[in-house]
Amino acid sequence: MLLLDERIRSDGAHSRTWASCEQERLQIRDDEGAAGELAVAIVDQVMRRYGRPLDEGIALDGESLACGRYTLRRLRHRAAVDAEGRDYLVWERPGDEPLVCVAATATAALRFLMDRFSREVPSGI
Repeated sequence: MLLLDERIRSDGAHSRTWASCEQERLQIRDDEGAAGELAVAIVDQVMRRYGRPLDEGIALDGESLACGRYTLRRLRHRAAVDAEGRDYLVWERPGDEPLVCVAATATAALRFLMDRFSREVPSGI
């Protein structure tokens, strides 16, 4: 299980979002009880949309989660312009450069899509 993001809710409580992967499906759950899954292809689209190429000088360390032929990694990094480090998600793609995105941004997009797809009701017959 990989911690994607940790945030402070309006009531002051901490809430974390976690991910696990089974074959080509990313399961997402949070401390508030929301849970669902997304196809790895959707995660790839989110990271292509919001991610940027990872600077070659940044080491790929930190916790990771294998998702089929992809790897999702959580990385803590402090850029020269930051007072303190930030959490990032790195999407490692076969045969292509890794993409990086602020963890809160990527997680918010994944949570939105998870919620959206879980509310859709398949059309009958």
